Amino acid sequence: MKKHATPHIFRYTHISVLAEAGVDLPTIMKHVGHDDKETVMKIYMHVTEKMKKNASERIKIHFRSVLNITNSQKM
Repeated sequence: MKKHATPHIFRYTHISVLAEAGVDLPTIMKHVGHDDKETVMKIYMHVTEKMKKNASERIKIHFRSVLNITNSQKM
């Protein structure tokens, strides 16, 4: 399926890339001029594979001592 590039697609991609880069929601909202976080969350943001991997890594690092995980182990 071929899609045409529209301003909305660029906006959607921009917001998704900001989220994937770890930019917090209030900063994204201010950057793109949205006051309603529900709008941003429902319409623009989605969980990418990179976001899933990054979240898993952050959890592993944060809870390493609690989970008794060594550098060579994977979750």
